[in-house]
Amino acid sequence: MTGPSQSELALIRTKVAPPRIGGTPIARSALLNQLDAQRDRKLSLLLGPAGCGKTTLLTQWRKRLCLQGATVAWFNASADDDDVYIAAYIVESFRQAGLAIGAEGFRLFARSGGKAWKLLLTGLINDLDDHQGDVYLVIDDFQYVASFAVLRLIDLWLALAPGCFHLVIASRIRPPLALGRLRAELQLSEFDFEDLRFTLNETRLFADAQGLDRLSPVQIGTLQEITDGWAAGLQLLAFSLRKQKIPGTFLEGQSKLSLSQEEALEEYLQKATVEHLQPEELAFLIRVSACRRFNRELCELLTGNPRAADFLSKFEAENLFLMSIDTTDVEPWYRLHRLFANFLNKRLEKLDEAEITKLHQLASHWFAGKGLYREALRHAKKARDTGLLVELIDRAARRMIAGAEFTQLLQWCASVPRDRLRTRLDACLCAAWVQVSFGRMDEFERMLSDIALHPECGKPEVRTEVDLMKAYRCMRQDDTAAQLNIVEPMMHSPPGSGFQLLLMCYITGIGLVYANRFEAARDVIRWLYRHERPGQHGHPKPLLEMIQGFSHLVQGHIKLAAELLISVVESALSVAALSADATGIIIGYLIEAHYQLNDLESARRLLDQNSELIDAVGAADSVLYSYRVRARIEQLDGDIPAAVRTLLRLEEFGHREGLDRLVAWSLHDQIVIAIRTHEHVSLHELVARLERCADRYRLRRDCVWSEISLASLLARAEVAFAETGDASCVPFIDAADEASAANGRQLLSTRLGFMRAIALLRENNADSLPQAIRLTRVACDLGMKRVLLDFGASARNLMAALGPAQMEARERDYLDGIAALIDAPAAAPVPASVARRAETPDSQVLSSREREVLELLSKALSTKSIARALDLSSGTVKWHLKNIYAKLDALSREDALNKARALKILA
Repeated sequence: MTGPSQSELALIRTKVAPPRIGGTPIARSALLNQLDAQRDRKLSLLLGPAGCGKTTLLTQWRKRLCLQGATVAWFNASADDDDVYIAAYIVESFRQAGLAIGAEGFRLFARSGGKAWKLLLTGLINDLDDHQGDVYLVIDDFQYVASFAVLRLIDLWLALAPGCFHLVIASRIRPPLALGRLRAELQLSEFDFEDLRFTLNETRLFADAQGLDRLSPVQIGTLQEITDGWAAGLQLLAFSLRKQKIPGTFLEGQSKLSLSQEEALEEYLQKATVEHLQPEELAFLIRVSACRRFNRELCELLTGNPRAADFLSKFEAENLFLMSIDTTDVEPWYRLHRLFANFLNKRLEKLDEAEITKLHQLASHWFAGKGLYREALRHAKKARDTGLLVELIDRAARRMIAGAEFTQLLQWCASVPRDRLRTRLDACLCAAWVQVSFGRMDEFERMLSDIALHPECGKPEVRTEVDLMKAYRCMRQDDTAAQLNIVEPMMHSPPGSGFQLLLMCYITGIGLVYANRFEAARDVIRWLYRHERPGQHGHPKPLLEMIQGFSHLVQGHIKLAAELLISVVESALSVAALSADATGIIIGYLIEAHYQLNDLESARRLLDQNSELIDAVGAADSVLYSYRVRARIEQLDGDIPAAVRTLLRLEEFGHREGLDRLVAWSLHDQIVIAIRTHEHVSLHELVARLERCADRYRLRRDCVWSEISLASLLARAEVAFAETGDASCVPFIDAADEASAANGRQLLSTRLGFMRAIALLRENNADSLPQAIRLTRVACDLGMKRVLLDFGASARNLMAALGPAQMEARERDYLDGIAALIDAPAAAPVPASVARRAETPDSQVLSSREREVLELLSKALSTKSIARALDLSSGTVKWHLKNIYAKLDALSREDALNKARALKILA
């Protein structure tokens, strides 16, 4: 299942549109000048109670900023926005402002249910960094943003964002952001109610603009005193004063408005508005307040009043807390000020229950007819109309899947009785896809039971979809034999849906690779091209074409695998809807291929650029291959503690996802490190754990689970080779070699063959040299450059004994290259026990890449220059800097450089 672009979500367009500036608001020149004077700050914060003029002021400043050449995006937050929707609205607000913001970071953020926030943030930072000119994001009603994850994201965004980016927040409460740091860095501009209240002169200008230009200076003073400069209070009094024949008398009878007394405010709203509205007008407003936004057509439907357009124009002209929204729609949209909306909602609740239900039902049907399902669902729920709600869930389910509204779909499904939901087949099928994709297997099994009870479950297309779900579940659980049993027979009667056809081929191909039927897996691609239907051809299929490269990689055909996988990644990146997900699945295989080719720089680069992507997509193979390569490179850098931490994260991922294969390979690699660092206690404990894990899978053959016992046999061979170093280890090597051959793992068999030859040579036994010569030819032909190199100095005697006269020139060149690399200086290993010590700046060791970044930082290069020098993205460089600061306990670049020099990390 691929992730969405934010445009595929059921977004409410008016939430990324600022209010339209009418003719009556006065220009608050003094405040606007103060905002302008501090416009280069990272954060501008406006704090104040409801109705104090925050939104109007920011609307005016937005217009001024646009005239000055800045780009201004706008987002109106609300209480029902979850993490994914907040991110979607932020990205969409930039797009509405004309910025080219990539969708991949958001797509993965949504796909992960809001967990992959680093990818979202990196994408935003990089795209904003490429923009010429200042960019402002205004978030109004920020008090509704309460998610810790979103607040953390905003804090990091402000810390890492390019200088062109500025955030503007309007909130009723002080947001729990790192304001102290921003204040200390002079990057915070703050305005509270004391700043936002109207001055006496502004009150006079406001009264004039409201048609109250005949008020005397004394009366203006009285107006100012009653309202204390509160914009909403001025608006209320102005509305009332326009209805009075003797304004002065009316003012004398008013008491001071209190922002903290809701009952007093309610009472004044009653006096200031209801008493001066016609019954027809009040009835109109009460009924339209059922909706958070509305236009003429919807108002006419809800009220049955053909004068809706006249009323809306009148209320807007009278400044009666009705705000028009700046959209490109032909039909103007409006919303009520929250103060007035709350006031009207309380009166709405006093209407007859049947009428309230009818209003929400009408609104629900209307929004659904416009394809605005999020609002349609909300009104159906408020109407307590379960039938309508279930119908809408069913109608919206496929769209919600396409838009990656996974959590939202499950929440809506959980909001209706199970016996009602099971009557809607599409909703159940979509919910089941979400459940299986997110590993919610108990819920998935219950949903399959409900689907089986549906009268249409026997239809061929439904049976096919359910079978694909079951096969997909097996694949996620590493049960490749079961997945093949489901999908391989389907090849004889392929599904008609293009998506189902691609999914069937993908699941089949992966299963065949792990069944060691490599050529059959590659035949799946050829089969697909023969069975494509008209209109389906030409669609890139990177996840399928990847199977060719993957199958060659597993076989040990490294050079061919790398060529194919590079091409597939390029193909994936060319398809916007697939690029992030497909790359996240494929990239681990390519990283492994680069490592085995000894192209360590390419492997490092791909790890640096895609680590967050790999974690976000969470494909088991990609996590496995990339984490193992990262740990190997960290060992080559001499950073054994980092390698151990990486392998522990891999083990944790395996436990969390219930994937013993990942646990087994992590334990195997930890055993190799324990051998290298002579950690004998850890070694035997790790071996015992791996043996216990492998015991459960000893009889598994021709499936991915057979790798678990293979990892155990390999570990036995590695331990015996390290501890004895003579012919006594050969039986262990032979056992592992037999398992490797049975699994078609030519790379492993080649390594084990070299290991056998090295062990026998230690006893002057040359029996394995002919086989070693043959394996050298294989390694040279297939691109296995690390297979000998990873033995280090142990391989020297073998290479010397192989006899150059028996080899071709390319094979001799291959061995000469390996020998040169073995003889090159290497970083001294750090005992693995260091990884278990309490971390302090003195004991922490920067990775090789972090040291490179630090070296360039010491030369006063900018982030962009460092990125160009290392062929990284600016966002990746910033993440490295963040990690460097954390390890050195540094507060700034200069602090990091000073501490690095003190610790001898820098000269």
